Amino acid sequence: MEGIRHLGSSVFNYWFGYVANVSLVAWLVSHAWRDGRLGIGITPFALLALAGLLSWTLTEYLLHRYVYHQWHSFLSVGHALHHEDPKALIGIPWYLTTIIVVGVFTLLALPFRASMLGVVMGFNWLGYILYCICHHGSHHWNTKRGWLKRMKRHHLVHHGHASYNWGFTTPFWDHFFRTYYRKPEDQIPADSEHHPRVLA
Repeated sequence: MEGIRHLGSSVFNYWFGYVANVSLVAWLVSHAWRDGRLGIGITPFALLALAGLLSWTLTEYLLHRYVYHQWHSFLSVGHALHHEDPKALIGIPWYLTTIIVVGVFTLLALPFRASMLGVVMGFNWLGYILYCICHHGSHHWNTKRGWLKRMKRHHLVHHGHASYNWGFTTPFWDHFFRTYYRKPEDQIPADSEHHPRVLA
């Protein structure tokens, strides 16, 4: 536990992760270019990019529900540390995500076109970066209105009821898989990290 805490709670690791992840997005999407020009056309590129961004919402739900909560590993242990201290700067080691993303791309590029795969995976990973920013904001920013406030409320319920509200960027998959917590919203404090009134 202490080793995992040390690896994941480095301030450098937390912030450099954004640099590494943006670099991964650029590297993945660069496979769509040939000789300095886009090699797959604007419309296919836009459709693949949209598919990648949308696919992140399901990826996020499945990772959070199963990898972080149900399958015991150093990732679930690290995520448990986040639940213990939601404001702590804890993140997956940047070099681990880099190895995994590059490895997955290399394997999938064998049966699929690297140019198209790179766009889908690149924008999927862009979704991950946006998620990281907004997740950070849900615990550190005093959000007053809009989508981020709604998703903050949705996410903070998860910190009170860990078997519900697995999605963050959208509640769609929680509704789809029937894991949406249906406590009346007026009983959920929007600006609290913990929810004593909704704990079972």
